[in-house]
Amino acid sequence: MRISVAEIVTTHGIRGNLKIKSLSDNENRFKAGAKVLIDDKELTVESSFDQKGLKVIKFEEYDDINDVIKFVGKDITIDEADLGELGEDEYYVYKLIGLDVYDNGQKVGNIIDVITGVYPNDVYVIKTDKDEIYFPALNATTKNIDFEKNIIEIENFSDYE
Repeated sequence: MRISVAEIVTTHGIRGNLKIKSLSDNENRFKAGAKVLIDDKELTVESSFDQKGLKVIKFEEYDDINDVIKFVGKDITIDEADLGELGEDEYYVYKLIGLDVYDNGQKVGNIIDVITGVYPNDVYVIKTDKDEIYFPALNATTKNIDFEKNIIEIENFSDYE
């Protein structure tokens, strides 16, 4: 399985640099020498730096804007096996999508998205029978996550309906 770690926003300059929106918390994801994929092509990061909330990235394989312009709008991906280990109580967002959400033993909906980097904490977007509810992804509101049973147990859901 491939996991998106960035979105290519535009080109930068004429020497093959690309501006990307990183979707990864891994600070080393785009360091020199890192391997990533665009479509089915493996590329090697030559350099990267931050600029106005985006990253500017250069691949060893390309030195000209005309060679990289075709990548604008595409995702940069990695193989799932290359994700790396997480700390306790940390989860990859893509694994949370689709979980059934329960509060007090009752199913209230399922997670259709997780908003990160906008609010002080992550936010689960929960699809109910009636609406989409934004629910804080906090230790205080998340009681249990069970990937084997495909469920997440929360509390105080009615406060956000």
